[in-house]
Amino acid sequence: MNAPAASELATRVKSAVLLAAGALVLTLASFWSFAAMLAAAAVILIYEWWGLIRGRRYRLVWLIFGLFYIGLGIASLAALHFFSGAETVLLLLLSVAVMDSAAYFVGKPFGAHKIVPSISPGKSWEGLIGAWIAVTLLFACLTLFWHMPVTLAFVPFVALLFTLLGLGGDLFESWMKRRAGVKDSGRLIPGHGGLFDRVDALIPCAMLAALPQVFSL
Repeated sequence: MNAPAASELATRVKSAVLLAAGALVLTLASFWSFAAMLAAAAVILIYEWWGLIRGRRYRLVWLIFGLFYIGLGIASLAALHFFSGAETVLLLLLSVAVMDSAAYFVGKPFGAHKIVPSISPGKSWEGLIGAWIAVTLLFACLTLFWHMPVTLAFVPFVALLFTLLGLGGDLFESWMKRRAGVKDSGRLIPGHGGLFDRVDALIPCAMLAALPQVFSL
């Protein structure tokens, strides 16, 4: 690894640690501190979304869609914290992190078959399978030792849906960036790009995780 690559990796790690630490503190502190963090995130995401659609035809339609998409993701996270507690939100964040990490560490050395190379050259079927297996194992542990609302027999199917939704969110944001002609959604997070680049998979997964709360209401 050359010096610039090592420096970039160090920047990414530092940013990720600081971001995770801040999110952890605000999530555990109270619902209101978590809600304040979500409100700030919503403003940033809408700003970055506007940057992705600026100059595009039918901007108003895209803006309305973005407000709905981002709003639904933010509302899902708020509902999870309010009705199920901070632990549920943290487990969701852990699940997305495990999914992303497994996809990267399996797809990087073994990803010979690309899913949609014209949109996201790094995404491979091998990485997707690795992510699905990792999420399945995590969900199985949560089902056995926690109160995840799904039977063990259905864990692989729920994990597959979770993984596909995460992939869909990632590919959707990559497609938006391709159409906008940008590499990242913003420059907020050193080494990572914008906030949208970090939560693209989280948004649809949060919607799935919040479904039990919707049905219970």
